Amino acid sequence: MTWNSIFIRVAIGALVGMVMGGLFGFGAGTITPELFRRIIPWQDIEPVGAAVFFGATVGVVLGGGLGCFAIILQLFTHRAK
Repeated sequence: MTWNSIFIRVAIGALVGMVMGGLFGFGAGTITPELFRRIIPWQDIEPVGAAVFFGATVGVVLGGGLGCFAIILQLFTHRAK
């Protein structure tokens, strides 16, 4: 396994996580906008925009982590053979 394939797999995992987190944030911001207005009480924010931003940010971290975990599992199973 080369470093290019590792980078591509983790990047794809992070991008897929960003899209899924953004969609989840959009749904959450649409359903419960008052929750996201309370996150930053000293400023007026757009609740759907904040929810999409927070969802996409967490999605990048979790998607990249899941990509790293998949590579680690692949390395373990390759060594076990």
